[in-house]
Amino acid sequence: MLRRVILAALLGAAAVSVPALGRECIEVVSAGGGYSFWRAVGEGANQAGKELGLDIYFRGPPNEEDRQSQATIANMIWDLHCKALVIAPNAPERAELVEQLKAQGIPTVYIDRDTGGADVAAVVATNNVEAGRLAGKEMAKALAGKGRVVLLREKEGVVSTEERARGFIEGATKAGLTVVRDAYIGTSVGDTRVRAEEVLGKLRGKFEGVFTPNESTSLGALIQLKKMGLAGKIVHIGFDTNQYLISAVRLGDLHGLVVQRPREMGYQGVYLAYRKTQGQVIEPHKIDTGVIFVTKTNMDQPDIAKELY
Repeated sequence: MLRRVILAALLGAAAVSVPALGRECIEVVSAGGGYSFWRAVGEGANQAGKELGLDIYFRGPPNEEDRQSQATIANMIWDLHCKALVIAPNAPERAELVEQLKAQGIPTVYIDRDTGGADVAAVVATNNVEAGRLAGKEMAKALAGKGRVVLLREKEGVVSTEERARGFIEGATKAGLTVVRDAYIGTSVGDTRVRAEEVLGKLRGKFEGVFTPNESTSLGALIQLKKMGLAGKIVHIGFDTNQYLISAVRLGDLHGLVVQRPREMGYQGVYLAYRKTQGQVIEPHKIDTGVIFVTKTNMDQPDIAKELY
């Protein structure tokens, strides 16, 4: 009983109750906590759990840089006795836990990114390189195929955003644009605001476009562009969304957003993990949940609006 109480306290508000006797559970671990994207992943995971009659434990570390917290949360699976793990790994060493779990007959499904490892049952994620290329092409279209652009990345080594950045550079330069600055500005909104100011402040008048490959970088850059009086005057394309970013698109302060389908990511991740616990073969191994490009002109279309988490 004491262990059950301690576990419930550790999991906190981000998780459901300790599972009833005889009821199966799946643990779902995000790469970083607090953002709209991960909340939507959790909603999708919980919906799948409800349909399958499973308890879902959903929690993640406070930010992508906190590798130790993610390891601690993921290792709770041993005490929770869950049948599978669904995780957005924020470090390659997560493969060690995946190997240990597989040896005990517990499958792991990666979501959002693939950091490698032969023992992962499946990967449910956006094709991030293609998503970045889409942003590059849309930037070039908005700038009529010529102009100087700035790339403000999250953190070196984050697989998903690094792939988006690579795709953006390919798409933008192939279409005629020049990347004049490529900088890392951090994982938290506080850090991105400060570092965006440092980078963009030195480049005033020397760029026509900005690409930010995730929610925190998009917020930080947008805040700084507003401060500089450039929001809506230069072409800013962001990635992922929340109510602040959606409002910025509607007001014209943001040219557009590349938006993933995080609910589908969480939903499919749980379903695939469950199928693996039932001995089913998962094909294909990698599933692309897709992206959409959201602008002021299309954001109210029903098929677009439903994805604006």
